[in-house]
Order: sequence, then structure tokens, then C-alpha cells
Amino acid sequence: MELLTSDEILKRIEEVVKSARKSVKIASAWIKGRPFESILEFIRDRGVELEVILRASELNDLFITDEKVFRKIQEVGGKVYLCERLHAKFLIVDEEKVILGSANLTEAGLSDLSKGNIEVGVFYDNSEGVVVGELLAYFESIKKDHSHEFGKDLLGFTLNPVKSASFEFILVDDAVGEQSYVEVKLPDGVILGRVVSVYSYDTGFFANPFTSQESKVFAPIEDFKRIFAEGKDREWKKSATYAYLSDKRNRVRIATAQSIGMVRDGRLELIREPFDVGEAVYRASEKSLASLMGKTFSGRDMELPVEIGKLESSEVKVSIDGREVINKHMLIVGTTGSGKSYFTKLFLSGLVERSGSVQVVVFDPHGEYMRPLAERLGEEIIEHVAFPDTLFPINYEDVEALLEGAGALTLLDKRLKEGKKNVSILSKAIKSSLSATQLSSKNLKDLIGSLSGDEVKDVLKFLEDIYGEEALLSQPNVVGMIKSSLSSGKRVVIYDFKRITDPLTRVNLAGIIMQEIFVENKRSCADRVVVLEEAHNFAPEKGYGDTSADKNNLSLLMARKIASEGRKFNLGLITITQRPAQVSKYVLSQMNTQVMFRTMNTHDIGAISTYVEHAGEDMISVLPSLPTGKCVVGGVGVPFPAVVSVG
Repeated sequence: MELLTSDEILKRIEEVVKSARKSVKIASAWIKGRPFESILEFIRDRGVELEVILRASELNDLFITDEKVFRKIQEVGGKVYLCERLHAKFLIVDEEKVILGSANLTEAGLSDLSKGNIEVGVFYDNSEGVVVGELLAYFESIKKDHSHEFGKDLLGFTLNPVKSASFEFILVDDAVGEQSYVEVKLPDGVILGRVVSVYSYDTGFFANPFTSQESKVFAPIEDFKRIFAEGKDREWKKSATYAYLSDKRNRVRIATAQSIGMVRDGRLELIREPFDVGEAVYRASEKSLASLMGKTFSGRDMELPVEIGKLESSEVKVSIDGREVINKHMLIVGTTGSGKSYFTKLFLSGLVERSGSVQVVVFDPHGEYMRPLAERLGEEIIEHVAFPDTLFPINYEDVEALLEGAGALTLLDKRLKEGKKNVSILSKAIKSSLSATQLSSKNLKDLIGSLSGDEVKDVLKFLEDIYGEEALLSQPNVVGMIKSSLSSGKRVVIYDFKRITDPLTRVNLAGIIMQEIFVENKRSCADRVVVLEEAHNFAPEKGYGDTSADKNNLSLLMARKIASEGRKFNLGLITITQRPAQVSKYVLSQMNTQVMFRTMNTHDIGAISTYVEHAGEDMISVLPSLPTGKCVVGGVGVPFPAVVSVG
């Protein structure tokens, strides 16, 4: 041990710091002046770790320790910790040498006896290892249990009032924007929040006198009244306002964050009560965000994570749990050109690649899926069913509608003997089942040709003129294509409706196929996902275009059935649409994971708000302004709603 007087303290500190090889740890209530700056030069560019604990019990502490100190510490890569109750003054170098005493690292504390404060200090080296070790432990305790580190990730401090659902904070760092993630570190966990708005204020300019009460933060209302008093010249008002702003300019920014939950032991929990005003708000670490992105909304580890992109403004990868999609379905919405189709193909490819067993069945109205999926997965695992143009009735009423269009309803007039016979023929032949319909062995031309009546030839000619002869002859081939695809065992089956012109035929075929899949899954419970592209055509809320929403729409009935019961048999449903307002609200309400791209129509946004669970108001509000390739993902398949850059 060596006793140090005022004349000796600075010299010994310089010697000790100059010898540093690994670390310098400083505790000093205040730091200021050139002596401290010269000390830092001894460790600059030498790879020595610097940690400094300062006092911050009142504003005056930070007027003594001026802003230059923080900048100088930052320049040498050091870290600053603030402690409200710090009064100790000591320095530890390389965990071997200690200077302990009464002097702060200020000019008054480190000057010689003739000029500054009268101080005293003690020097210990590793020969007194017990003392050095105890002081090192004490430093770490002060740092960990009684201090805050305000590094580059500190964004600001919470303001009145803090609510459990949201909080506001004043920004001391401008590097934060809407949809970025922040955290508040508490003793029992970390509050995770998402910035939903950022406001700019000028403390020298006027508060709005019509919407807010006068506040000491803003210019007094009397100044406002003076400038905008009645009778003042208009040009003078412009000039006076500009001059006032120029003279008083002092801007601040305030952010509002939506509370997502409390992160505790790697899990995201509900926040049940607000935390204290004045807590530090930090930029959320990518490490903690990444650990959460492997969880579902319920907090369990994802069973089948399918990577879809990155969190907005970060490098954190985002996945959707394919198991939740299989069990609880998914909705994909967005206008044309928003990135919806690209995302769907990306997700389906990832689901097939990650699962090893799940089968994806795509109902493709425009023939857009085969090439992209083949490029990603290879043609050998895809069954591409490209339907020819066909007419495919599944009940008597469908044929009745065709005859009505040809102006030949007398053929089905039940008051006539021939009419009764014709109705009986059609009722027996046309069924909404692949195994029962006679169209598996008899084409529609032959079936209509078997009817009695002079108008039969005219009906066939009319239908051929409208739809073409192929549409009347292809029914057995279509049934064979469906049966073959259902038993193919391929990982991906694409039903391509591009060539089919009759909208009723599209929903009839889709309905029959979904019905067969549902029955098969009740038996096998194999992992399978049905994908309805342009779902408003297959499962409309009301009649959409030429597609009805009545009880005869088998596609709608089966979509509803899969949506409500499919999860019991590992049969998932992915509903894709640019017009959610036109999709069955019942089907929408069962889509428990949502991927929402740019959506601008007010009716569509209203449908999402009303019928889609987990879609928070603040997230829905960003849908109209989303750029191409970015989406809001929410629901049970992800840990929390988030804006994602797809790719």
C-alpha cells in the first residue's frame, strides 16, 4: 500500500493507466477537464477496455461532468454507466492495480496541493490481491445493480402517462422511425414495443391552443395572441411567426410505442400493469428479437418454421410456423402488384422443403403457379393438372341453366311426359361426386343427346357455338385427370383452370376436388394444405361476378367445411385474395395467421378489421402505405404482429 497526497495522485494515475494492457475501470462522481483527457490518450488505439461509472442524481451532476467527457470516452471505445447514488472514487487497472481516494477526476481534484482541493489517496497493487479483488467485485456490483448503461442503443426516456398497452418517450437519438422495435429493461424482464408514430415539436414555438392545454414545455399562449391578434397585417404575421421560430428554435421528437409484451426467460408474456415513468428506452437488440422470432403467438417453439423475410429495418429473419398454417389456416391479402403472389410461392416452396411430407394442393385460376414452383422445387415432385375447356355440371340445376341459356326449357317441363323422362335422366346421371357421376364414362354431349325432344339438336349446336365441341366431350377425361392427380402422391398438385371459361364449372370442379380431399383426410389425417388463389371466386361472401354464394356452390361449402373442421384432420387452408370484402366472412374468420400486403379499398380494410383476429388497429392502419414487397404478418403463426420485408 502507498499513501498519495494531492501532489502525487495525478502522477500515479498517469503511470498506472499508461501501464494498462487489458482494462481500465473508473468510478468518479464527476469527471471534467484536461487531466482526464490526457489520461485517455494513454489508452487510445491500444485495445484497452474502458468502463466509467458517473453520478447522475440531479441535473447539476451533468453540468459538472460536461458533454465533452462523454464524447472523449466514446472516441476511445469506452462505456459509460450512470449511478444515482455514486460517491466513491477509485480506479482499477488490469484487475491488478488500484487507486482509491477522495478525489474526483476533475481539475480541482487532480491539481497539486497549492492550487486545487486537498485530497488523499491510496495505491494498491497485486501484492494486496485480496483488496484488489474485493474492489473489483464492488465495481461490478455498482455497475450491474445500481447503474444504467446509456450507449448507442439508448433512444430516450418514457413520459407521462405510461400505460400497459402503450407508452410515449422523448427521443435523445433521432435514429428511430415508425415500425422499429424498442425495449425497456426492467428487473423482472424486458418490455418489447413497436414504434407506431413519431412527432416533432419545437419547445420555443406554439402549442396548438385549440387542441391542447398550455404547457410549460411550449411557448406561452400570450405570444401566440400577440402575433395573431385581430387587425395585424397579413405579411407582418408571416414575418413575425418566422422571426419567432428562428429566435426560439429548439426541437424535440416524441415517439409513441405499442407494447407487444414482456420478454421473460425467452418467452413473450402479456403486460398486466404499467412500468414507471422515466425508464430508459433502448433500440431492441437484434439478438433478442431473433430469439423471439422462433416462437409462435402462444410462446412455444415453432415446429415447422418457414422463413419469409426480415423484420422491417433490421437483419432479423422472420418465419411463419407451417404447423400453425396446417392446423389453423392462413390468409394472404393485397392489391395487384403488392408482392402477394411472390410471397405465396416463396412460402409454399419453403413449406414443402421444410416439412418433408406435407402435400400442397393449389387451385390456380390463371396458370401462374407451375413455372415458379417448378423452378424452386423441380418438376418431378409436381402434378400439374391443366384442365381443358369444359362444362362440368354437378347437379340437375346446372344442366337446367345450360338449357335455359339455349332457350330449351321445355325439354325439362315436368308437365310433359318427355320432360319428366328427361329430368329423371339428368337427375340420375349428374352427381356432385366423382364416384357417382356418370360423366366419368359419358360426355355431356352424349348425355344431352340422350334426352327426348326436337330441340336437342339445337341445344347441342348452341352449346358448341358458345363453348366449343371440346367443352362437351371432355368430361370423362377431366374426371380421369382428377382421379389420377388425387392418387399421384406428388408433393404439389396444381389444378390449372386457365383454359376454363365457364365460372360455374370452375367452382364445381374445385368443390368436387376439395370434397374428395376432405374425405381422404378424414381417413388418413395426412398433412395437407389447400390453396385458394383468388378465393373470392371460389368462396364468395355474396355472388361475385358469375359465381353464386348459394347452397349449390360446392366450392364455397367445402371451403367453409375445411375452414371449420380441417384442423381436426391436419387439413389446412390458405386463402389468397385481393378483395377480402368479397370473400366469405366465415372463411375469413377462421384464418388464424394473416399476411397482409398493400390494401387500399376501405371495404377490404374494414373486412380485415372486423373478421381477422390478431390484426391490431395500428398494424392495419399501415396497409394502404406499404411499398411493394413489404407486408404485415400477424396471428398464431408468428410471435407478434410485424412489418416484414419479403425475400
